[in-house]
Amino acid sequence: MQTKDQIIQKAFALFMTLEYREVTMSRILKATGLSKGGFYHYFESKEALFEEVVEQFFFSAASDATFQPDPSSTFTENMDVFLEQKETAFQLFAQHLGVEHSEINFFMFIMHAIQHLPGARQKTELFMQREKRQLESIIELAVQKGEVSESVQPGHVAQMLMRLFDGTEMHGVLLKESFQTVSRERQMVREIFQWIKNPEKGAAEI
Repeated sequence: MQTKDQIIQKAFALFMTLEYREVTMSRILKATGLSKGGFYHYFESKEALFEEVVEQFFFSAASDATFQPDPSSTFTENMDVFLEQKETAFQLFAQHLGVEHSEINFFMFIMHAIQHLPGARQKTELFMQREKRQLESIIELAVQKGEVSESVQPGHVAQMLMRLFDGTEMHGVLLKESFQTVSRERQMVREIFQWIKNPEKGAAEI
């Protein structure tokens, strides 16, 4: 007899590779080997199952991931660790699915959660706020250490970085070049670092 966690694991693969509406009860039963009675013993509906899948494989995993900049590291070194942590999250999804790259699955998975689960949008916004705060902490440390100009606004730069990362990641997905995403993001970080070291000079060169 399968445990609830095993059922959630198999359902995760379905929800990550199919549209939400395509994950029918018959597909769930076939993938898990459950009878209808067995399914309803654990879950009251497909939505309830999806909610537990999203909670376990995204929100709980995201809340467990912690990041603090290392005071002994440079701005770019801390940013590299931050990007590696993001890449590790994508790799975790890929491992569960048995594929090398699964960023498109990840984005669709989150979009479906926001569309179909009450409260998912708010949780996603909290996740993004925490990611922004992590970036701010890297920038604030760099200001304190004199690596970048005191005139730099950490919140503004963090927001700009998030938008650049989002755009780069989606670009990689659409063009099937996800394997280049992290290297491109690292290059952008280094270019932005040159700008925030001396904003006045950077603005003059734009």
